Amino acid sequence: MNAYESCCMQEITGETLRPGGFTLTQKAINFCKLTREHNVLDLGCGRGASIEYLHKEYQIRAVGIDASKQLLQTAKAKNPYAQIIFAKADALPFFGGSFQAVFAECTLSLMDNLDEVLNEAYRVLRLNGWFIISDVYAKNPKALHKLKNFSLNSCLRGLHDLTLLQEELEKRGFEVLLLEDYSHFLKELMVKIIFSHGSMSSFWGKTMVEPNQLCCSFEESLRECKPGYFMVIARKRGDKNG
Repeated sequence: MNAYESCCMQEITGETLRPGGFTLTQKAINFCKLTREHNVLDLGCGRGASIEYLHKEYQIRAVGIDASKQLLQTAKAKNPYAQIIFAKADALPFFGGSFQAVFAECTLSLMDNLDEVLNEAYRVLRLNGWFIISDVYAKNPKALHKLKNFSLNSCLRGLHDLTLLQEELEKRGFEVLLLEDYSHFLKELMVKIIFSHGSMSSFWGKTMVEPNQLCCSFEESLRECKPGYFMVIARKRGDKNG
């Protein structure tokens, strides 16, 4: 089940469907000095919240892609001026060097083929273009294998090994210029969930098409991973051979 299509998820996270709202979006725009002159791709645009924010606050007309037809319907209705496409991040329908910035806000953790997604992000970026990632990670990556048994399509099922992610970015020719921890955003979100639903188990039970005992098992595995939240800003510098 796609948790992001659940009304429970939207009630908790709002239109952005991620911890921290637009705080990290704004920080990335300022860090990368993005303007309306730049071509920007929102990788996994969901309900189109970031596309709307970029347009209203910065006059940036971002292109959006997502693999959920349900979420895209909302995104297109909210942003009739924007190019919003049904597509998967591991096979982007754009020419190489099409964008100066690619946002992946709590979306890489949802990708089944992360290696190819990173390759595609590199391909569609121009030289010196920005790859902006905010997502969840495991502070105890040794426990990550326990999450693979669950079918829930949520970022928390795809927690990153942050060291490995940085290595994969650098191997492709990205230079990581900023890596910061924002785990307090994730903690705030979890507190909000518990306040609204009584417990994390109750929340997962409403977003998973699985027996209740599997919801509890997922929560136990997740707790062992010690989830956190981060932002990485990397720049395309060229391949590893120069």
